[in-house]
Parts: sequence; structure tokens; C-alpha cells
Amino acid sequence: MISAKRLSLQLTPLLDLLLIVIFAQYLEIEQKSTAESEAQAAREARQQFELRQSREQLKFTQDVLAATRAFHDNTEQQLAELKNQQQASRDEQQDLLTKLSEVGSQRDRIVSALKQAFAGSSEEIVQLLEQLAHSPGTPQPISPESIQKLADQVAQAPPRDLALLLLAYEEIRKRCDIWELHLDSQGIFTLFDGNTRHSFRASSAEDFQRRLFDLYKSLPQAKSLVILLVSYGEVRADLRQNMLMSMPIVTDRMRNDASGLTRFEYAVIGYLPENDAR
Repeated sequence: MISAKRLSLQLTPLLDLLLIVIFAQYLEIEQKSTAESEAQAAREARQQFELRQSREQLKFTQDVLAATRAFHDNTEQQLAELKNQQQASRDEQQDLLTKLSEVGSQRDRIVSALKQAFAGSSEEIVQLLEQLAHSPGTPQPISPESIQKLADQVAQAPPRDLALLLLAYEEIRKRCDIWELHLDSQGIFTLFDGNTRHSFRASSAEDFQRRLFDLYKSLPQAKSLVILLVSYGEVRADLRQNMLMSMPIVTDRMRNDASGLTRFEYAVIGYLPENDAR
């Protein structure tokens, strides 16, 4: 029989071997667990990175969509404003065409009547000139209603009266100077003294008075009477008002400067299309 002591000695190496095998298995399991943990951590880190990238891309896409919507809304608003401006421009153009048509109609009626005016003349011109020469008072501004009334009268007048009117006008021009002062759509004042055109700009009423007076001083000696015919085109209201409000002041200054040798008067013709304001 094998003794207990001998059996104990034989089991000791087996127990050591078993412990070694168990420890080796433990180490293998520990290494696998560590590798799996590291792999899991790497996967989680990669997922977190991809999630951050996805969030950033989503935010960028949302910003782009918001900017696109804002641009679209702004573009629609600009298109609506452009359509309104185009409509307003068409309405303004139509209104201007209507005005030009009315003025052209008046002019055509006058020209049509004047073509028949040379069928005769009149010796009453001398009496008419004497009446005009002794008529007191200052010429007053001509209103649009007066122009329309005059156009109607001329269109319906017989040739004899129209011939008398033309002859009277020519005789008046022999005895006085008629200057034409026009303010065009560019804000430029043009004075035509019968021979030469003089242009200038004025930023205020005082500037207009000074420039017109200086221009008058540079012109040759005028006749005993000067009549300024004042007209304007499509121009800003403030420039037109500066000119009209200044006319009484500047004509009085010219009259005083002439020391009674020349009398200065003015008449406001009113609106004239640019093609008709020579």
C-alpha cells in the first residue's frame, strides 16, 4: 500500500500545476477583458466624435437653411418693391404722357389757327400799341387756366384778330427786350436775351438772386422796357419756388440799378416741356 506521506508528495506537483493553469487562465481572461474594455472605449470615443461631427453638420445645415430662407424672403420683398416701383414709374410716365399730350394738343390748336391768320392784316396796330404803351401796372403771373383760356380763344379767333396779335407782338419786340428765363429738369437756369443763352445753377433763393443780377450786369444796355418770361420744366418744387419767390426781388433790384433808364417786369408762363423751352 502507498503511504499517506508518499501520496501527499505525489499530489503536490499536481496542485502546483493546477494553480499554474488556473493563474494562466486568469491572466488570459484578464487580458481579454482589458482588450475588450479598450476596444469598447475606442468605439465609444469614435461614436462620440462622430456624434459631435453629426451635430456640427446638423447645426451648419440649419444655419444654411435659415440664411437661405432669409435670402429668399429678402429677395421676394425686393421683387415686390421693384414691382411697386415699376408700377409707380408706369403711372408717373402715363401721367407725364397725358400732360405732354394736353400741351401738344393746345400747341397744335394754336398752330392750326395761326396757319390761317395770314389771310389779312390790320391798320389797327397803331391804336393797339398806344393802348399797350399807356397801360399801367405790372404783368402778373400767368396761371394754367389762363393759358387754357388763351389757347381756346386763339383756336376760335378769326384770322384778322390773329394777324393783329402777331403784328402787335412784333411791334412790342421793337420797343422792348423780351428775355426768356427757363429752369430745366437738371436744375439749370437758362436766360435767353434774344441773342445769347446764359446758363447757371443756384442752390438757394439768395444764390439765384445774386447770380441773375450779376448776369444782368454783364449784358449790354437793354431797351427802356425788359420783360422776363419765366418758365420751368419737370423740376423739384424747392428750386421752382426759389425762382418764383425771387423774381419780384431781383426785378426790383434791376430796376433800381438802372436808375429809371430801364423798366424790368416779369410774367410767369409756368410749365413748359423741355422741347418747347428753346
